[in-house]
Amino acid sequence: MAPAQVVDDVDVDMVQEEDEDQEQRLINEEYKTWKKNSPFLYDMILSQDPQVRHPNPDDYNEETGEIGGYGKSSNGQTAAVEFSIVQKIDHPGEINKARYQPQNPDIIATLCVDGKVLVFDRTKHSLQPTGKVNAQVELIGHKQEGFGLAWNPHEEGCLASGSEDTTSGSPTLKPARKYTHHTQIVNDVQYHPIAKSFIGTVSDDLTMQIIDVRQPETNRAAVTAKRGHMDAINALAFNPTSEVLVATASADKTLGIWDLRNVKEKVHTLEGHNDAVTSLSWHPQEAGILGSGSYDRRVIFWDLSRVGEEQMPDDQEDGPPELLFMHGGHTNHLADFSWNPNEPWLICSAAEDNLLQIWKVADSIVGKDDGDLPLDEIDR
Repeated sequence: MAPAQVVDDVDVDMVQEEDEDQEQRLINEEYKTWKKNSPFLYDMILSQDPQVRHPNPDDYNEETGEIGGYGKSSNGQTAAVEFSIVQKIDHPGEINKARYQPQNPDIIATLCVDGKVLVFDRTKHSLQPTGKVNAQVELIGHKQEGFGLAWNPHEEGCLASGSEDTTSGSPTLKPARKYTHHTQIVNDVQYHPIAKSFIGTVSDDLTMQIIDVRQPETNRAAVTAKRGHMDAINALAFNPTSEVLVATASADKTLGIWDLRNVKEKVHTLEGHNDAVTSLSWHPQEAGILGSGSYDRRVIFWDLSRVGEEQMPDDQEDGPPELLFMHGGHTNHLADFSWNPNEPWLICSAAEDNLLQIWKVADSIVGKDDGDLPLDEIDR
């Protein structure tokens, strides 16, 4: 018998490096294609690394007076758009999630890697870090790292959090209530924007569960949706105008649309990402538009009113009819994105390479929506 072939560790490392180099070359080519077409896709885009850098004079546009980006000026042409950091607050280590209080945006909660939740009043801090952490409130309820964090939009000062210790709660100084209805990591927690007593949670246990805080039980949820995804559920989002519509995002690369009146099966599955979907949020003004962010470096907008529309063969190659727009400006895993609540279609997105982008999709692409989304328009 011939001896088994031994693979040298150096050879394995070389193969891995070659694969990584090839992947990076592909990412760079995709980015170049996106950058070339971006003037036709956006009404405005600003891409900036928060670190201080000297601009490259070769990128300076004498006509618009800007370095990179697209925007509107008084003469109808593109104009400079700038932003800057106005305040930095000391924090003990990495931040898994930060959210400002909707009733008072000066109040900011952060979720730490050790499970603690810190609350800062930014008006009580200097504009530059002092080297000393001085949170206004420290909330102790989790024993492990946390990822889910949400303020109650109905009750000022009430906060929900979820973590790897499989619990979710509404802490004040110590948790007012602690829920243990999940069997694995709680990845996201969200208050229902309409039903004041509902809190939604999703987990690595492949379930979406809805807590009714009026019920005394803390070890089981009022509603449990199972078997909707094949891998961990990373995020959920309640529709801001429909009391029964909720979306979920999963590591199985798909999004699920659910009707809370019947969670035995999903209303629809959205497919278009090439990696785990980590964040999602509904358009604040357009009821049927859903945004999702993924480790595939993409932000995708979905128009649920287009579900089931017939497509020409050429169009099918670009994705399902409900795939409205794909933002390809990032070259690293997407960390999060957010809609501007006051300016329709204005988005801020951030990636794990510390790159922040602010962009607005061209009106010629998104058009105008009537804002209505009857559930019976979505094919089951």
